[in-house]
Amino acid sequence: MCSVNDAEFETDDELMQPDEVPQTEGAICKKCNENNAEVVLRVKDTYCSTCFLAASTHKFRATIGKSKLVRPTDSILIGHSGKAGSTVLLHLIKGGMSEAVHKRLMYKTAVLYVDDGAVLGQTVDQRKSTISAIREQVHGLGFTGYAVSLNESLHSSEPKIYPLEEEAEDLKGDSDVVDLFNAVSSYTSKEELLHKLRQKLLISVARSLGCCKVFTADGATDLAITILSNIALGRGAQLPLDVGFVDSRELDIRILRPMRDFTRKELIYYLNFHKLETIQTPGLTTKKEPYTSIQKLTEKFVTELNTEFSGTVSAIFRTGEKLSIGNLEASNLIETCALCRAQLDTVFTDTSSLQATEFSKLISAEGPKGKIGKAAFELKKFPCVIDAAENVLLRDSKNCDNCSCSKGKEKFEMSAKNFEKYLCYGCRLIFKDLDKQHSIPNFLQNSVRQRISLDDMREEIADFLL
Repeated sequence: MCSVNDAEFETDDELMQPDEVPQTEGAICKKCNENNAEVVLRVKDTYCSTCFLAASTHKFRATIGKSKLVRPTDSILIGHSGKAGSTVLLHLIKGGMSEAVHKRLMYKTAVLYVDDGAVLGQTVDQRKSTISAIREQVHGLGFTGYAVSLNESLHSSEPKIYPLEEEAEDLKGDSDVVDLFNAVSSYTSKEELLHKLRQKLLISVARSLGCCKVFTADGATDLAITILSNIALGRGAQLPLDVGFVDSRELDIRILRPMRDFTRKELIYYLNFHKLETIQTPGLTTKKEPYTSIQKLTEKFVTELNTEFSGTVSAIFRTGEKLSIGNLEASNLIETCALCRAQLDTVFTDTSSLQATEFSKLISAEGPKGKIGKAAFELKKFPCVIDAAENVLLRDSKNCDNCSCSKGKEKFEMSAKNFEKYLCYGCRLIFKDLDKQHSIPNFLQNSVRQRISLDDMREEIADFLL
């Protein structure tokens, strides 16, 4: 046997020591070993500006190239917000299209700005000013730009987009989306809903413009925050889609994240060296307390910890990168969430956490006297009303013919309760915070009705075969 001196191992106190303050004075670039260092990454890695920019360009092109998903003939839609990540993304793509670059990027590109200012509390003049700044930024880099209002995400029809060259026709017609967000009680659910509606718009506009790929500017820091907040919000099963390089929940359009290896610190260095200006717009929780939402609290935790321990973002990001589930593609439309289009994760299995959650909710809802027997008896009186734990939708069905709940078939009224079957667990939490007096958005009602029709058709085929 061999003996190892305990002194060779680091103690817990030594492991938890914060990183030393990085110093660039007198340091030499570790890449070229010639120029003075201007960049310090991971505390001890020093680079000159030339080597850093060359490494950034290589990292961006390598991320796209090794996936082998983007072809020269593809049409790409770039989601642009004017912030650091999307500004760097546009500049890198523009640089890759230069004729002087070896293996230059050949695909067609279009830029889309989603105007969500109405939800964020901006005035019409502020929104026009933001769109004007986006127009100058996009045209300055030589791209074709479009804009679309977030309100368009609530409609099932093709979204109305307009070129950035044109002035916005009417920025006052966004009352529907404003009313929807006002009806959601928590900022956690508001941020989730905003993200899902933005993603829905990117996909819809990509179809309208004939694009087969969508580029988003999610960086490593953003994705590390998403990993932790998704797990806290019950979206752990969707992590491969939400933080991976490719989001393949749509069969015809893929969402790609070519900036996923860039930290916020690297983005700031890149912007400074190229003297690029960003457009800062407030978010839903800007200037609010950290405990306002789970996402904001997670961001505070990750960024502050990464300031003391530089490997925090990398550790979270790389751990989340390894997570995967068996089959990410649903076999049919019925098995996907009506809002986020991810595979449904609400099918009960033996001893599942969801089953325990639903049972606990049922027990808690009965109150201290625990009249569960009476509740079960009431359910038996209405065969068409089945407990949510059985994953059956309350709808106008054949059971209603012999049911005391109505006289004959009636057109059911869509509510947050009776379309839960077609939502994943994370999206159910969003609509639990929705005011019961507020109606469900039309596009969700149409999506659920489409799934109901397919569900009924599948049952009829199964009955016929039997």
